[in-house]
Amino acid sequence: MECVTNQSKLNKSICFLLATFLVVIIPYSTLTPVAASNSLSIFPPDSEPYGLTYDEHAQNFWKWLLSVPASESPMDDTKGDKCTVGQTNTNSSVFYLGPGEGKIERTCTVPAGKGLLIPVMEVEQSDKEIPGASVEDLTNAAKKDQDGVNSLYLKIDNEEYTYDDLLRYRIQPTEPFQVKFPDNGIFGVVEGGPSQVVADGWYIISEPLTPGNHTVHFRSSLSCPDVGCTEPAFAMDVKNNIIAK
Repeated sequence: MECVTNQSKLNKSICFLLATFLVVIIPYSTLTPVAASNSLSIFPPDSEPYGLTYDEHAQNFWKWLLSVPASESPMDDTKGDKCTVGQTNTNSSVFYLGPGEGKIERTCTVPAGKGLLIPVMEVEQSDKEIPGASVEDLTNAAKKDQDGVNSLYLKIDNEEYTYDDLLRYRIQPTEPFQVKFPDNGIFGVVEGGPSQVVADGWYIISEPLTPGNHTVHFRSSLSCPDVGCTEPAFAMDVKNNIIAK
C-alpha cells in the first residue's frame, strides 16, 4: 500500500493505521485453516484405496466378520455395542461397518483418519456352510444370490447415492480365499477351523474420517426364489451414527 506525500496529517494518520491493520490481518487470515467439509467422498471402484483393490478389501472384510463368534458378531448388533469387536489395536487403514438384517440404527465411535468399508449388499459362500462344495459351486451360489439384488441406496452425511450410482461398485465373485471360523461362528458354523470362501456384492470405501459426527445410512434388498439361492428374499436398512475421534 502506498501513501501520497502531500496528504494532510489526518490523512497520513488514517493511511498509517490502515496499512498497519492490513499487515496484521492478512497473514493471520492466510494461516487460519478453513473448516473441512463434513461430507465424506468415496473411492471409485477401479481404484486401490489405501493400497488395496476393492476385491482385496472385500476379502479382508469377510476375514474379519467370519472370525468373530456368533455371540459377539457385529452383524447381529442392533445398537452399536459390538461395532469395534476385532477392530481394536489394528494397523488397518479401514474400519468395517457391520451388515445386518431388517431395520437397524447403531452408534459407533471410530478412530478419526480411518476410511470406512460400507457393505451396502454382500454375500459369501464357504465350504463350512456348504460341506464338500467346490470353488465353482461357491462361486455360482454367491453370484446367483447377488444377481437377485433389486435395490441399493447409500447416504453419507449429506451425499446420496442411488441404485444407478452404486451399480458399478459390484465386485463379481472373488477368487477363493481362506478364512478361519471360530467355534460357534456365524451362519450356523458349529465347529471352527479353516475354510475356503468366495464373496460377491457391493462394497464402498470412503476417504479418511474427519473428526466429528458422521452419518452413514445404507439399505438394499434382493429377491432370489429359485432353487439354489442362499435365501429367497433379504432386505437391510442400516443407519450408522459415527463419532470420529
